[in-house]
Amino acid sequence: MKNISIISLIALITFTGCKHGYKVEKGKVFYEYWNEGIGIGQGKQLIEGADAKTFKELKFDCDCDFEFGGDKNKLYIDGKPIRDIDPNTFKFAGNYIFKDKDSVYFFGFYNDINNCAIKGINYSKLKLLTFPWSKADNILVHGYDTLKLEDIEHFVPIDKDWGKTKRYVINKNKILVNADPETFKVINSYSGKDKNHFYEFGKVKR
Repeated sequence: MKNISIISLIALITFTGCKHGYKVEKGKVFYEYWNEGIGIGQGKQLIEGADAKTFKELKFDCDCDFEFGGDKNKLYIDGKPIRDIDPNTFKFAGNYIFKDKDSVYFFGFYNDINNCAIKGINYSKLKLLTFPWSKADNILVHGYDTLKLEDIEHFVPIDKDWGKTKRYVINKNKILVNADPETFKVINSYSGKDKNHFYEFGKVKR
């Protein structure tokens, strides 16, 4: 037990001594990070073009692990500059969704962090549902993907990938054509079945 305690203490001291986040130094902005998983350990990178005089860390009461920063011109996430987001009006809305003066953005999952805008919605009408679902007027939103839905007022999330209304079964941002909401059962994130068919990736599997 003594050996385990000593090892744990050393690990705790090592971890707490690691720096991460933003640092302004000699008129330049740096991002410090720790990535033991790929063998880098402690690292420090210069953020090219960042304005040191106006740069500041941005803190939000959110359940995400991002390090946000901003200067007078640009938003930064984990040291990476983000296009077309206003850092001065950027704020947290909930469920990994953020807003600025013009748009809404979802950072819960993505392929490109510079392509996370929720397009084609009235951002002032956005209403959060269970992660990662939200809606705005008659548009259902799954992450940052959207789907126009006639009876959206009856939408109920089943889990993070599936939802339904009185008329439709929805997988992410796709309607399962002719699926029966009353008898539909989820199998996994991309497949399910009702009384008539087995569905996979939004289509009837034959």
